[in-house]
Amino acid sequence: MDADHARDLVRSIDYWHHRFEVFPGVITPGAYDPRPLLDLARLPADLRGRRALDVGTSDGYFALELARRGAEVTAIDYREKTGHGFAVMEALNPDVRIAYHTVNLYDLPALGLGEFDIVWFMGVLYHLPDMIRGLHVVRQACRGELYLETRCENDFAKKVSAARYYARDSLGGDLSNFWAPNRLCVLDMLTDTGFTPERDEAWTRDRLFVKARANAGDQLAGRKMKYGYGLFD
Repeated sequence: MDADHARDLVRSIDYWHHRFEVFPGVITPGAYDPRPLLDLARLPADLRGRRALDVGTSDGYFALELARRGAEVTAIDYREKTGHGFAVMEALNPDVRIAYHTVNLYDLPALGLGEFDIVWFMGVLYHLPDMIRGLHVVRQACRGELYLETRCENDFAKKVSAARYYARDSLGGDLSNFWAPNRLCVLDMLTDTGFTPERDEAWTRDRLFVKARANAGDQLAGRKMKYGYGLFD
């Protein structure tokens, strides 16, 4: 493999979401630079012995970074790996092993993948028609830390938990966008699904990053989710 071949592979993908160096000297033409989010996470340099799940992996930038730090990484997305840049990223980094599953997040429990020490949940929440159910599924898979990033709008209902619903493709011309929760709503949803938020900060005007930890002792959260999603017991 050389840089020219790598560039040809990169050009074979119609759309890259992540802009990153996928091969020495070869940068993908992604829609955004994900490195500031990785910096916000403050991940340890050594993740050996830890299991990590990357939800909505897209081109696999974060999955690759987790694997390079030594984590045992599983990546999921609703698309086949050839439907975006993941397969090319994988081909250009043959020394990195990442398990890939094509699955809707709501169907994750059926895969029986067990629990993870790290769950990476970036840019997914506001695409879910049922945000609470998505977080409930994620909590079932998480025995440690959750790193979450989402669209977040705080210019309405500033003193209560609330989420703005976007009909049709009114948010960015994208039919896959459903919600824009405010900060209090994100933190309350995390608490009610069994997480303890530990750190949060806005990283752009309408985006929020949160680090949270699975709270195994929160019996109220467990009971609330049983009322809402008893089929997941």
